[in-house]
Amino acid sequence: MASGHPVRPEQPEFYLDLARRLKEAHRRANALPKDVRIPVIRRLLVVTEAVKRDPLRASERLDRMLDELPPQADEPPTR
Repeated sequence: MASGHPVRPEQPEFYLDLARRLKEAHRRANALPKDVRIPVIRRLLVVTEAVKRDPLRASERLDRMLDELPPQADEPPTR
């Protein structure tokens, strides 16, 4: 969601979309090899924490991360 997106942090849809994208990012990250997965998940945790202080900026950071992650990752291994 770019900063010019019509849905803003004042609207509930913003947070629903943000939660959906965070879930998608975690799904993709969990499918990565362990040596890559751990740093990516740490970055996702930082983005998740940043939502409390600056939701719009955190959303933009999440968009950049999603662009970097492989789009179609296999299902993550079961734990």
